[in-house]
Amino acid sequence: MSKFVIYLQLKPFIAQWLTHHFGNPVTFPPQSVGNRRITSVLLRRPADIPPETGGPGLTPVAIPYSKQKDPEGWNYVTHHGKRVIMEYIDALFEDNLYSEFREMCDDDSKIQTAAYAWCEMHGVSINYADTIRQRFYRERCKLMSKGVDLRMKRRKRV
Repeated sequence: MSKFVIYLQLKPFIAQWLTHHFGNPVTFPPQSVGNRRITSVLLRRPADIPPETGGPGLTPVAIPYSKQKDPEGWNYVTHHGKRVIMEYIDALFEDNLYSEFREMCDDDSKIQTAAYAWCEMHGVSINYADTIRQRFYRERCKLMSKGVDLRMKRRKRV
């Protein structure tokens, strides 16, 4: 990890999930897709643009060390570059949410309880449990309208 970071404006529950799993500042594992995504959008800092500083609601993400793009010189990310990183983080969050959440609840009566449990497991404030539940439920409904069923199937005993 280098001493350089970029600051991202993430949804609070995603920021909590991310820092719970990857620390503060967020540091992705070496040779991970997350680090490659960050490195791919790094630019040399223009002389007229000062380094960013943290602030409320911003999540620091460590710029990984790379021989090709040493963070000493390559430590600037444009607005669109930050969008690329945030889209990766959002996809990672959703993959984790859907893969675990669907195993936790197999019928509608357990969705809210599963949301509380999922939040507790992943360092997300339970104040966001309803948001997590709605996010899962909306996606499940969208997919079910197209014939894709995310509910867990249980085998019938013979």
